[in-house]
Amino acid sequence: MERLVARYLFDPEMAADKMIFLTGPRQVGKTTFARNWLDSAGCSDTYFNWDDPAVLAEYRRNPLFFKNIVEERYKGGPVPVVFDEIHKQKNWRDILKGFYDSNREKIRLLVTGSSRLGMYRKSGDSLVGRYFSYRMFPLGLPEAAADFSFVLDDDLLIENGDSLLREARKVDTDKTREALDGLIRFGGFPEPFLKASPKFHRRWQTDYSTLLTKEDVRDLSRIADIRGLEHLVELLPSKVGSPLSVNSLREDLNCHHSTVVKWIDILKEVYLVFTIRPWHRQIRRSLKKEPKLYFYDWSLLPETGTRFENLVAVSLMRMAARFTETGLGIFEVMYIRDTAKREVDFVLVKDNKPLALFEAKESGREIAPAIRHFGRMLKIPCYQIVRDLERAEAFPDDCFLLPAASFLMLAG
Repeated sequence: MERLVARYLFDPEMAADKMIFLTGPRQVGKTTFARNWLDSAGCSDTYFNWDDPAVLAEYRRNPLFFKNIVEERYKGGPVPVVFDEIHKQKNWRDILKGFYDSNREKIRLLVTGSSRLGMYRKSGDSLVGRYFSYRMFPLGLPEAAADFSFVLDDDLLIENGDSLLREARKVDTDKTREALDGLIRFGGFPEPFLKASPKFHRRWQTDYSTLLTKEDVRDLSRIADIRGLEHLVELLPSKVGSPLSVNSLREDLNCHHSTVVKWIDILKEVYLVFTIRPWHRQIRRSLKKEPKLYFYDWSLLPETGTRFENLVAVSLMRMAARFTETGLGIFEVMYIRDTAKREVDFVLVKDNKPLALFEAKESGREIAPAIRHFGRMLKIPCYQIVRDLERAEAFPDDCFLLPAASFLMLAG
């Protein structure tokens, strides 16, 4: 299965002399992607999984063993190399820095991992300036439908509603609707999506949840009350799509406010959930207001409407990440709400300037009053993404109804 990130991850203009850090949830496809990359270059022997006892034993025998393999492979062009899960090693920063600094002209180094690698990426250290980081998300509709011909390369069409409408109308939704239904039902993690088996899906979810809460959380922190954190995970699906009240969770869990905040931060670090902030012209006010929370695996959610909104959230996050990672600006997905409690699900922001509003709906052919109101106020296009919709339509005030089966092919 081809992944969208492959189309820009190795862009020589961006990362010719940089290490590439690829992070994302467990089992989202990072290792498969990395192995396929090496296989296509005929370099399967330059894959080093630091969870593999054989790799660790060889490293203990000779810390330069992988350098020797690269030297044997080097014929004048960069040798592709993958370090998978190296962040689990105590001195992994030193290993990477030493290997990269002494071989940067001879290698193209891809470093893959999940929780700790993502944490380190934010912390800043001696590797700063030596790498670019990228994220792999659960499958998007183009990946599920195996068709990348409609994916937006930049944000220009997002700012021009009529142009985006024309692109959306080019998509044959009869061909993409089945893939969309599969994503909504089984989620975007490749294995359960491709199996398309309800029994397998339920078993996979159980094992995956155990893996995150029992292993990844334990590796990241010294939480004694694992059962309390598991209870929080059980409560969070009912909070998706609404401003998240930590005080309410604190009362439900009978624990301190700071404990709930810490637990949510940990769940974000292991890529179980993510949050989006409310947009405000004054950034300080935005930081003080309640965020909204979503899951990377939206199939955990029982209600199809919330599940669909969560899928749209991940799709917009993927698009924003792609635009940022390809050097178009700093993009963020936020939401907007005023004191009258008018709210729009999502606003795409570029360099803290709103570009467009998005509302996710399961059905309906009328523009929601709130998105029209904020569109007029901010003078930006409004896109209502509707799951059960056959045709794209334009409305006054730069408002548009778009079938999910077409818009999500553009978002990527």
